Amino acid sequence: MSKTIDEGLFLEVGGLRQWVTIRGRDRTHPALMILAGAGAAFSAMAPVFAPWEERFTLVQWDQPGSGATQAANPDDKAPLTYDRLARDGVAVAEAVCARLGMDRLALFAISGGSVTGLKMLRAGPDRFSAYVGNGQVTNWRRQEALAYAIMLEQQAGDAAATAELKAIGPPPWADVGAELAKSKYANAMTPAEQAAMAAAPMALVREPPPGASWVAPVPPVADPYTAAYAAYQAIRPELLAFDAETLGLAFDLPMIFLQGARDAHTPAAEVEAFAAKLAAPVVRYVPIDEGGHMSTFLVARLGALLDEHLRPLIA
Repeated sequence: MSKTIDEGLFLEVGGLRQWVTIRGRDRTHPALMILAGAGAAFSAMAPVFAPWEERFTLVQWDQPGSGATQAANPDDKAPLTYDRLARDGVAVAEAVCARLGMDRLALFAISGGSVTGLKMLRAGPDRFSAYVGNGQVTNWRRQEALAYAIMLEQQAGDAAATAELKAIGPPPWADVGAELAKSKYANAMTPAEQAAMAAAPMALVREPPPGASWVAPVPPVADPYTAAYAAYQAIRPELLAFDAETLGLAFDLPMIFLQGARDAHTPAAEVEAFAAKLAAPVVRYVPIDEGGHMSTFLVARLGALLDEHLRPLIA
């Protein structure tokens, strides 16, 4: 049997057909499940993360309300909550582990997916070998207040940007339109992130080869941006109220934070402070000096950090 694994399949989870891909050069390598934020689906970006497949078996899951799972279940009316996503995420992890013949897998949680990720650790603690947060959400209210100050500082030389930020005023923002204005600046790529994305195999993402395993056999949603926005709108009240400390500060597995130092969306200072409060077998906070909130796409840099800080703990 080939050691390589390259699968895309629908799993029956929570009463829905949910899309999952499993890819790696050696199926005996540690499994790493990538968790994006609600409404975002990274399975279609499998070619971007392919370098990680040399050292990990990568698991991508299109959550309810996103990607191929949304496309396969257009009539899904169940409320989208973090508890639901965490419950489904644990079920997906269990199914993948059974398929791979493993007991546990590691989580790599990105931005809003880090809320789901922390909740998954509590919902199914025996299923996970380690946790990695990237763009970690800690206390959203504090992070957003700090983000506003950071954006004003970063845009100090741009009169139009400064005027736009001052027009929306400091958070909290009742108007989602203000959050969209914030995102334009908070999520802007650093030069290093721009260079990494320019070098990424985006042609394979836009036009995958026939039969590509990461492409689900269902017609895609007509407007993925509208679908993603709807998912965010549904989950937003929980996000605005989220405080990671309420989930407890003690964990029985390694907790690693690979954080863009220039992140103006989930500011690094709050992530570092949260990590310092944790009690776990291993706690590591690793700043990425050239990274912002999109540091996930520094694929080579992140891959090296995962090799250094994660793989020895779960190999």
